[in-house]
Amino acid sequence: MSNLQKTYTDKTEKEILLNWLRRFGSRFQTGFILTDPSAPDDPVVLINEAFTKITGYPSAEVIGQNLRFMQGDETDMELIEEINKKLRKGMPANAEVLNYKKDGTPFWNELVIQPLVDGKGEALFIASFILDVTERKKDESLLRLQEAIFSGINAGAELTDLLKKIGTVVESFFPKGSVCSILFKEENDGWYIGAADSVPDQLLAEIMNNEALETRYVPEDVIVMESNRETVQQGGQSIIDSHSNWSVPTFDSEDEMNGLLTVFMRKTGNPTETQIQFLKGMVPIVQMTRKHYTQQAEYRRLAFTDPQTGLPNRHAFLNQLKHNVLDGQGHFVAIIEPGEYAKIVDLYGRNAADELFIQLGKRIEKAGKGNPNFIGRFSSASLVITGESGEGNYLFELSAIVSEPFIVAGQDLFITLKIGISFSEGDQTSEEELLRRADIAMSNAKKKPGNAMSFYRDLQNEESIKEMRIFNELSRALIAQEIEVYLQPKVNLKDGEIIGFEALARWFSPVLGPVPPNLFIPAAENIGKIIDLEIIVISKVMEWQRKREQSGGKMYQVAVNISVHHFFDRAFVVELKKLAANYDLSPKHIMLEMTESIGLVDLQKAKLIFHELNAAGFEISVDDFGVGYSSLSYLPQLPLCELKIDRSFISALDEPGTLAVVRTIIQLAENLNLTTVAEGIEEERHIDILRNLGCKVGQGFYYYKPMPLKEIERLLAE
Repeated sequence: MSNLQKTYTDKTEKEILLNWLRRFGSRFQTGFILTDPSAPDDPVVLINEAFTKITGYPSAEVIGQNLRFMQGDETDMELIEEINKKLRKGMPANAEVLNYKKDGTPFWNELVIQPLVDGKGEALFIASFILDVTERKKDESLLRLQEAIFSGINAGAELTDLLKKIGTVVESFFPKGSVCSILFKEENDGWYIGAADSVPDQLLAEIMNNEALETRYVPEDVIVMESNRETVQQGGQSIIDSHSNWSVPTFDSEDEMNGLLTVFMRKTGNPTETQIQFLKGMVPIVQMTRKHYTQQAEYRRLAFTDPQTGLPNRHAFLNQLKHNVLDGQGHFVAIIEPGEYAKIVDLYGRNAADELFIQLGKRIEKAGKGNPNFIGRFSSASLVITGESGEGNYLFELSAIVSEPFIVAGQDLFITLKIGISFSEGDQTSEEELLRRADIAMSNAKKKPGNAMSFYRDLQNEESIKEMRIFNELSRALIAQEIEVYLQPKVNLKDGEIIGFEALARWFSPVLGPVPPNLFIPAAENIGKIIDLEIIVISKVMEWQRKREQSGGKMYQVAVNISVHHFFDRAFVVELKKLAANYDLSPKHIMLEMTESIGLVDLQKAKLIFHELNAAGFEISVDDFGVGYSSLSYLPQLPLCELKIDRSFISALDEPGTLAVVRTIIQLAENLNLTTVAEGIEEERHIDILRNLGCKVGQGFYYYKPMPLKEIERLLAE
């Protein structure tokens, strides 16, 4: 091939990858940026709409520019240099950086950066994912502070110490050099200092002697006051540049101002919306600290309030629903339950789940703004909404409110919503019947994956009857050990030699006949039997391996699929190690396959479990990689050994764009020292392509179909 042809081929490959990345990036709600390190000054070549929404910069103003345009006075340039060092070495980078939007507003940017290289290891593009986590950091600060204050109160800490803690948190949230004071009103309208260790006396005097505050403050105000003084001096020395202060008041039960929280800034200007919300968020914390639990205890005793969330409770809901039924108009009842509620309770406890419902209730209320609907706590696991039928259209858009994570126990968690809805249609259906119908619809919604909404209907149809039969027979099948294990060989793509297996569950029911895995595995999840099913599979695999070891046969590693629910079960690691010990089997002979969604449920908890498994000797694989591209940011943080490329990519290898994607996935795996396994190989022509790309292991019908254990033994004997 001539140099001209090679240059053309390289350019074509780069263009194909760029076009695929353009489509790839357009699907993200997070910002996506692509830069070209081979061009002078590493210019931006692609951004998506989410980037523009986050930063305010349109594509025309960004393309061709270096990303320095997002930096500002408070950007940590040492951190930027650390990121650049990693990128120059071809390494991925993760960081939280303070950047600036087009209008000058600072925001915390969660960056995930990945170099995309060609077959020679040269960087084609640098892909960056950005996410505005300013709100998260604000909420995390408030949540951590609340926990610290509660702990301090329970430990009998002095009020001044608690207020100092509040001041320290406030100062850490604002730009470097900012200081905070907390003042309280005395009965004679004077002030006394709650906390102000960092604030010079001159600044405190300005606030306490400012008569304008008495007339300008109203509830929820944030007042900005600017100063002409260049510096504040104390003891003859300049100790702080103070050009403005931002203050928020606290109020008593009669809406009389009884306190003032102030931040003194080095720069002039107005606070951002996030800073305003942060300051407002501090007000209830200050009030709570001052009043301790007296007023909170009174609120918790209110007859119609759920004490854990502050939402109307079930009793209040039933009263409202009864009123709706009696007015003779058409009304709806919607029961809403997070699909992950049980997992959150298991992992973090009921208090964390209550915090989730507080946030969820607020988001639902915001989504239905303008509709006088009732929102309350229906049970420990669900919320409920009721209102006139014509006012419930926004329920169809509720899936959008879970597109952003919730902060639970200090963690970012994505959830799904299951919604069951019933309508009275103005027929004065009793409140008990409306609830029963909504419950039935909820049960149906829970059977569906992801966000799911179901309306009440007669479930006595053929599909439901068949489903119920599967549910009933599956429970018996698990007890009777009817689940069989089939193994599909994994081969070395170089010579076709079998190097391991993947275990697959098969069910041949004496009543129902063969039941496909896509029916009985979801059924096992729905009836809470997925752990039992997976334990049976693991046990039968280990029993087969023990027999081979005892007979002197060659040992092979077998991969076993583990569900998200099983993975986060508290007894998972302990039971797995116990099984291996019972069968006198080394954990190295078992590989655990997880889907890439594991990290989206709870990354911090997942990391701990992964390291426990790794320490015990179990190897871990990510299954069906590439379907969602959701795992790019956390893969480097987990002790994995294998990455399985989803079969949808293998079947489309002839398409140039897909080829570029598969090459990128294999390169990503190599950078992380992971073995790549191509799933679903069915045609010989794909094998050479995969070999050339660097993929070493494959499985699929071209080599072997899944086979029962006896057939596997005959195959290995040959």
